Amino acid sequence: MTVKFPMHDMAVPPGWTTVVHPQGSRYFVNAERRTFTQMNICDEEIYSDIRYFMDYLLRSLRDESEDLELDMAQVDLVIEPKVSTDAGTVVCCYYFANHRDRCLFWLDEYSTEDILSECNGVENLSHIRLAIQAQYWKHCDYFPSLCPITQSLVDEVKDMLIYAGCDHLTSRHSTAPFDVIETKDYIAIIDSIKVHPADQRMQRCHAAIVIGRIMYAFSRNHFINSHGENCVRLAFEQTVHPYTPSLLIVIIAPFLFLDPVALVRELHTIFVDNTPSSERWNAFNLNLNGQLQDSTLLATVLLNANVGFLAITSVDVGGRSPIQVASYMSLVSSLGSMILGLLLASHNRTMGQLGTVLETFFYQDFVRRNADLKGWP
Repeated sequence: MTVKFPMHDMAVPPGWTTVVHPQGSRYFVNAERRTFTQMNICDEEIYSDIRYFMDYLLRSLRDESEDLELDMAQVDLVIEPKVSTDAGTVVCCYYFANHRDRCLFWLDEYSTEDILSECNGVENLSHIRLAIQAQYWKHCDYFPSLCPITQSLVDEVKDMLIYAGCDHLTSRHSTAPFDVIETKDYIAIIDSIKVHPADQRMQRCHAAIVIGRIMYAFSRNHFINSHGENCVRLAFEQTVHPYTPSLLIVIIAPFLFLDPVALVRELHTIFVDNTPSSERWNAFNLNLNGQLQDSTLLATVLLNANVGFLAITSVDVGGRSPIQVASYMSLVSSLGSMILGLLLASHNRTMGQLGTVLETFFYQDFVRRNADLKGWP
């Protein structure tokens, strides 16, 4: 009779522990050597590669740790051997996470093109540091088991959230990553976090995930807005690529009472330099939905007025008058406006609060989550 069920049915090598992320993914941890992997170490061939690369990388880092002033007790190694499709050899993808300095690093030269792709003109190391720091917080989100969570860190996150909320309340051009409502919800979550002893981090790693996700949003926002740099963006509308309407818009806009130009300019204030703002998008979405409903209501009133006018018997006397023709044209336009307004309003509601456009941005960021893994032959 089975009275107890194991977490997994695999024989894990000595020194390794199986951890299930609260989101559901499984990874393996060697707590003594502070090494993480998502590869199946129960496969002897994979484990042999992981052990070889782990020994080599940690030994190489230890030889240079004195010159680099590293605290090896606060350095994690994430490793993922893969088979190269070109040469058929095993390549080691890896990175080190430095908890003391909140950054990632590699033993070999690494191209940061993918990490820096969200911001143009990045030249200074101080600016690159913000992007690397954002990736560090991603590491805390994906591999939270050994991330140090202290009361000082919890207070730091809370202070940043309080400032973000105040900045939104006191400035119409805030560059803070969350709106006021989101900030209040995050503060409530941070207030409920309890700091657990170091020996309980493996089992109670939820706080590291929460803080990692919040701090990633702040660090990414600091990088995109060039905090501490000469080109810092102090207001959200600041852009290095100002909007210039196309020739087609210039020609057509006067016939549409310049409404297309106004909408496009407003969209450019939402997606400044390809940086989306969920708060501004939600406000724009709500306003656009109201405009669609108002236009549909107005079209309904005009349709009823035209039908009533054309129903008058005396209107048909003497053939089709210009007034009657204009009324028919207005009736058809009103009917088309109603149908188009209903279709757009229905489509707008199905997009949800964030909208599919912003979801695309966030999805692209999600699929690049492993961009910081360094290929090493």
